[in-house]
Amino acid sequence: MSRTATYMHWVPQADGTSNAATLGVHQECQYGVSGALTTDTITIYNGPCILYGIYVNAAISAHTTVIKDGTTAVLSLPVSAAVGAMYTFPGIRFDTSLICDPDDGTATGNLTFAFRPL
Repeated sequence: MSRTATYMHWVPQADGTSNAATLGVHQECQYGVSGALTTDTITIYNGPCILYGIYVNAAISAHTTVIKDGTTAVLSLPVSAAVGAMYTFPGIRFDTSLICDPDDGTATGNLTFAFRPL
């Protein structure tokens, strides 16, 4: 992604010139859908990225769904998360890959991940 800022701000300098300063970084992102949570490990993105949110498309069964950076557990979604639940984050950096691990081949559910590749 080539765009890095949503807008610029000109900062006056002592000599009368101005420097550009970034005031914000955009949160435009891609999405990945887990599909049915019936596999032990689902790779959402194979590479470094920033995770902004997870939306529950189909209710998660009575299993904890772990979100991992490679093999490292970063966060867990609650058991039986309801359809329409949205978990937002300020931007969690995943250094190796974004993995959804329902940890049980009998789990059910479907998730959409909002992330930005790095």
